[in-house]
Amino acid sequence: MKKIYVIILTVFLNSVFLSCNPESMVEDVAPQACCGENGEIPPPPPPTTPPTTSP
Repeated sequence: MKKIYVIILTVFLNSVFLSCNPESMVEDVAPQACCGENGEIPPPPPPTTPPTTSP
């Protein structure tokens, strides 16, 4: 019976210590512009292939 109390106490303490504090993130978000305000975003460059060596 003591094990059940210890387990319940452990779960309760873990939930208290590891719970998250909700904070509003809306104020921290700043819009980022890329390549002008209304311009199109260019595609990424093609991947480079590693050089091949002949044996």
